[in-house]
Amino acid sequence: MQTPSKKKRKIVKKLLLLLLGIFFIFIVVTEDLESYSIYYEEQLATSEKERRDNVIKATIINLRTLSYKDIPNMRYDFDGVNFVENQNDSSGSYFPFVSGNVGGYSYYDKEYNSYNFDANLNLRYGISSTEHKVLDSTQLNEEQIKDEMYETIRPIIEAQDKPGSFNLLWLYKLVRK
Repeated sequence: MQTPSKKKRKIVKKLLLLLLGIFFIFIVVTEDLESYSIYYEEQLATSEKERRDNVIKATIINLRTLSYKDIPNMRYDFDGVNFVENQNDSSGSYFPFVSGNVGGYSYYDKEYNSYNFDANLNLRYGISSTEHKVLDSTQLNEEQIKDEMYETIRPIIEAQDKPGSFNLLWLYKLVRK
């Protein structure tokens, strides 16, 4: 017959193993949701504009967990904000780049004009690099700027794999809401 202290140890061991198992599953699921966020966003979008915008946001937010190391001519920085520079396109004076910032995103084009977006990827304002003044928002083509942003990070988007062993699209959809 077991003593009460042995029963307690056995129960504590089982609880500890259960907690470790739950923690391990949580880590694996979280990693999956972040690593395949681009694929999940592409599947959930109902229009091309929504797909483009959501993929841009997911790419910048989850940049650290995405497969990006083997992509040539792309530069990354994670000091404070996630930053991606596409050095494949040298047609302008500068390389275009996209970064996350507090409460939104920034995009710098080939002429180093900057565009600031809110967290929902709505254009707030643009700043001219040559004149150092705020650009007239009625003169800016927001959709064209977003298309340029997408093209800047396209090599990262194309390098992402689809979920392998299990697809957690249903869970991603729940978490996103």
